Amino acid sequence: MHCDDIRDQLDKLWDGQALGEIRQHLASCAACSSYHRDLRLVRAGFSLLRQEETPAPSLGFAQRLVRQLTEVSKVPSMADFFERVGRRFVYATLALTLLAILALAVPSTGPVRALTVSDIQVPAQEASLANSDPMGESLPQESPGVAPADAPVPAVPSEAK
Repeated sequence: MHCDDIRDQLDKLWDGQALGEIRQHLASCAACSSYHRDLRLVRAGFSLLRQEETPAPSLGFAQRLVRQLTEVSKVPSMADFFERVGRRFVYATLALTLLAILALAVPSTGPVRALTVSDIQVPAQEASLANSDPMGESLPQESPGVAPADAPVPAVPSEAK
């Protein structure tokens, strides 16, 4: 028999069933005999423990135990950390995805666009008003839509009379 088979069958020795093969192997194998001795010591210790009387809990034991358990549960764990980081990652990804969709969906001619040449050009009537001289020193510019009789007359300074 092999050592592994003997170690599996050592329970039979404990129960009182003595097999000749097991005893012969224990007598010839030092490793299995030390394993058997350690097993007997562990079992003897458990039987002594079983005979001991259980101690009664001290006063306030239950409250102390509950308080310590609640304090342990308040300590942040690694799972909480990874959950928070994961949420932030998901939110950031969602925001970037929405921005990409908006960038693709918003037309180039919509309210959010750059200035074009037509936005920069000023109509002729507004240009004539923008170039008028408030002091009346310059001659009025002729515009094709205004008749000469309707054109404003420049003011003559009083010193020139």
